[in-house]
Amino acid sequence: MPRVSARGAEAADGRVARGARTRLALAEAMISLIEEGDPQPTARRIAARAGVSLRLVFHHFEDLESVLREAVAIQEQRHWRRLVPVPAALPLAERIATVVRQRVAVFGAVAPVRRSARLLEHSSATVASETARARTALRLQLRVTFAPELDRLPAAAARSALDALDVALSWETWEQVDRLGRSPAACRRTMARLAAGALSP
Repeated sequence: MPRVSARGAEAADGRVARGARTRLALAEAMISLIEEGDPQPTARRIAARAGVSLRLVFHHFEDLESVLREAVAIQEQRHWRRLVPVPAALPLAERIATVVRQRVAVFGAVAPVRRSARLLEHSSATVASETARARTALRLQLRVTFAPELDRLPAAAARSALDALDVALSWETWEQVDRLGRSPAACRRTMARLAAGALSP
């Protein structure tokens, strides 16, 4: 078997590192353009923002949907880590306040990219899958966090209460309140009130 020289291995490692940096730069460029109000940036604009040639966009990604998928992954790593488990043993009011605080912070941070992804949700299997996965994770967090209250209810009533919680603390509810021009503090108050109502007898 032919030996790979140390110099050749270093060159290969360098190409891999440069490729990873270029992919990251392209995804970050897409995020920046979306956050600045361009919901569906073209490959040419993404390349220009990243400071690379248009050819490199499609050298590193199959299509623009693939760039968006990378952008969504970056957003998840950067912002979704704020959604940490909330102990079910805490008082109910504290659990509601903590979940609401986490979600309002995350929803506000990812809003531009999330709105861009929504434009592609019905035409992009990748975006639809990522969105569905996020919804499932958010619902599971509620089921675990509010288990003491939900487990005391009959199955049908527990499912209805969880549905109400899911709506009260959803991205869609946050966005509707945000579009009214309310501050983050006002969003938190509204969503907390809705969540408390969802769990009331």
